[in-house]
Amino acid sequence: MTAWKNKLKVDPTDWLLEPENSPVRYWSLVDILERASDDPEVLAAKAGIPSYPPVANLLATQKPVHPESDEGYWGSPDFYLPRTSTGTFWVLTVLGDLGLTAENQLINRACNFMFAHQRENGVFCRRRRVSGQGWVWEEGDVPCTQARTLRFLIQFGYGEDERVRKGINWLFSSQREDGMWFCRGERGNGCLRATLDALRVAALDPQLASQPVIAQAARAVCDLLMAPRMSRYHVGEAWGTWTKLKYSYFGFSLLSALDTLARLDFTPEEPKIAAAVEYLISRQGPDGTWTLDERWSNPPIDFGQPNQPNKWLTLDALRAVKRLYREN
Repeated sequence: MTAWKNKLKVDPTDWLLEPENSPVRYWSLVDILERASDDPEVLAAKAGIPSYPPVANLLATQKPVHPESDEGYWGSPDFYLPRTSTGTFWVLTVLGDLGLTAENQLINRACNFMFAHQRENGVFCRRRRVSGQGWVWEEGDVPCTQARTLRFLIQFGYGEDERVRKGINWLFSSQREDGMWFCRGERGNGCLRATLDALRVAALDPQLASQPVIAQAARAVCDLLMAPRMSRYHVGEAWGTWTKLKYSYFGFSLLSALDTLARLDFTPEEPKIAAAVEYLISRQGPDGTWTLDERWSNPPIDFGQPNQPNKWLTLDALRAVKRLYREN
């Protein structure tokens, strides 16, 4: 048994490899067992992701802008659709984690829809129809939305696209002096959610991951791990708490933070990370699984019910522990 598995109560990998859930099986083969991309089992699991019923059902609800358009969206032409998780932005945030790429025609169409909402300065911004003016750009730029959009575009295969690079340049030019991000200017504490979202972009991009500005932002998030009163950082309990396990990561999360910091070379030698990992492992059940505490209202995909063992959380917990206790 590799050293990191000694940290677990029980190894649940066999449960994650069950064929019924092809996205979890795919990522377990790649990230936990470290199978090569051309391994026959990896290829078979990846090929099964679009036909995995929850994914297939979601893809089938994509709407065209018009019948001959190469763009597609979910919900309505407003990509963000606040106070709902069924708009295009939220759907792609979820699908980006599952292993789909722009080789899939429906994903490609959705990405074209998102690029149509990018301004010259690189910002992805909502547009609204105003009487007498037609479609107008919304005022204000939101770093968390920008970061999440860039993240799923990178996941879908657009990491080297000049439009994505322009968006990345804008995002990191908007970083505050304290290393965090905030959509309301310089005063007050930064936004934990936006800062973690920006770091999750950097963790996927080798050109960014080694930059001093990323180290500064990562230090800010690390110092907040397991801290109380996160409402000081522009997040309330609706967006999560450190001790609540909730999927998908629309808000901030202990798991997404640990995974991101591990990808940026943080280790349990950091006291804050050690405490966070101790809590995470304390939540593992005697059968080796992690249980969902809460689910989002009306999620794009049903990721499971509260108080039940959850494959998505269990996969991410294993990823985080494995990366944090990687052998040099």
